Amino acid sequence: MPQSQVPVLRSVFAAYAFFIAHWRPILVAGIPYTAAYAAQLALLQTQRAGDAQAVLGLGLMALSIVTLVTSVALSAAALRMAVRGDFGGWLGLRLGQDEFRIFVVSILVALLTLIVFVLVFLFWGTLFGTIAAGSLERAGIDPETAGFDLAQATGYMGTADWVIVVLSGLAGLAIVAWLSARLVLSLPATIAQGAIRVMKVWPLSHRNGWRIAAALVLAGVPVTIVELGLYEVLSAMLGHRVIDVTAVLGPEFAETPGIARMREYSLWMGLFSAINIPVFSGLYAYIHQNRTRALA
Repeated sequence: MPQSQVPVLRSVFAAYAFFIAHWRPILVAGIPYTAAYAAQLALLQTQRAGDAQAVLGLGLMALSIVTLVTSVALSAAALRMAVRGDFGGWLGLRLGQDEFRIFVVSILVALLTLIVFVLVFLFWGTLFGTIAAGSLERAGIDPETAGFDLAQATGYMGTADWVIVVLSGLAGLAIVAWLSARLVLSLPATIAQGAIRVMKVWPLSHRNGWRIAAALVLAGVPVTIVELGLYEVLSAMLGHRVIDVTAVLGPEFAETPGIARMREYSLWMGLFSAINIPVFSGLYAYIHQNRTRALA
């Protein structure tokens, strides 16, 4: 393989090798976050009326802050372990400059990704609406006169219309995934260089955006399968869903099982961040090291 390319499978193996080699200090470092998140998740399941609702809200706010702080501390600790081999600190955790930098970089990367996502979504939404309106016109219905309703208009869309909508949507998601892949190296670079790095790491992923994206997806598959499989097994053993999503989102979401199930899964997988964050930190660190050496 040419030196200029990111080795996809080797990067995934390196991510899990890092976790397997250091799972004890990693899981110890994840204790504060896991405890705070579990308490927040348990409190989310509690719905009370009257004066207790205010107490619940204050408790959730306090736990949300603790969860955020411990999450940033865990992310910085995992990256220090993977990038510098530094396991120092209380339980491997610190609250210092590294944590501040990682927090700022995470915010900046999220904002950049969100801006691109919104632009892509607006374009896709406009295209979707235009195609749906065109399907109404082909059926002899004037969208302006009849009052355009997207849900109703989709009933008049043909196979070709749906193919265009779906493919354009997938293309939009691919753009966001490519951008995210090119920005993830800002995390290990920030730890390695001791300074905030976002766009300055852009050259590191040159011509490797899709390979990094593939590595991210492949690294996420095993943990996702195991964690969601465990959720379904526990739900089957208990005879009910482990997480009552209606207590979190409201009873109206019971009528949209797809959205409810996705929310269940996202809340559940957050409980395993002490595993997921280190695995991806190992991935980021390996790819960053590979690219730094390749461009040296």
